[in-house]
Amino acid sequence: MLINFYRFLILLFGGSLLLAASQSLPEVVNHPKPQLDMNINPFLEAGCSIDEYDALDCAPQAPVLAFGCNRLSKPDDLLGGLTPPLPLLFCKLTPSRSLPAPADYFYRTGGLLPNYIRYIVFRNGKFKLVKNLSEFKKLFAPIESTEEALSYALAVKNLQAYYGQQANPSYEYFVDKIEDTNVVKTPQGYLINLYEKRVFGCGPHPISVVNVLVTSAGNIREVSRKEVYKNPAEDSLCVD
Repeated sequence: MLINFYRFLILLFGGSLLLAASQSLPEVVNHPKPQLDMNINPFLEAGCSIDEYDALDCAPQAPVLAFGCNRLSKPDDLLGGLTPPLPLLFCKLTPSRSLPAPADYFYRTGGLLPNYIRYIVFRNGKFKLVKNLSEFKKLFAPIESTEEALSYALAVKNLQAYYGQQANPSYEYFVDKIEDTNVVKTPQGYLINLYEKRVFGCGPHPISVVNVLVTSAGNIREVSRKEVYKNPAEDSLCVD
């Protein structure tokens, strides 16, 4: 009986190894990352400095401190395709008591200590707080190019652009094909595949592809989403 039990374990373990080894990796389609740049010089000239983590530290008299942001930071350069090319910063609000109304922020990030995302824009020689999509549309619509559509989607949604992806044998894949972020112009607008990772909470922490449509009028909607892969090493990871 004991010998048979050991044989069973060997067969089971060996079969698992064969199954893992036989799992085919997905096809990966890469696209070039747009070469964009986000200008924040007006903020630096108004008494702020930027550190290696893109966070801003501002002098007490800096005008941007009047907007009540708990933290200021430079957005990714991929937001540099917005037209007109207005300088802007993340304005991160971390309320200690009452939460802001949904119309007072773009999206929420973080876990137990969330940040609510707004922007400060420099326009016509003045700094302006931009709290929601409606206000953002008034500044940047219409959307007239693929680069502008990408920047717009990244600005108003808590999603990321992925470039230079490679198939990793240690990951578990749920699809046969993975494609870098790409923008396709359609009769309805600009279709963009972006990505989202489930960061907070306990594992697993899968990564999903999220397809969004940006119209020329500046409206945006989610078309579809699908989990594409995960790192099994993070299955037992809990993030607050």
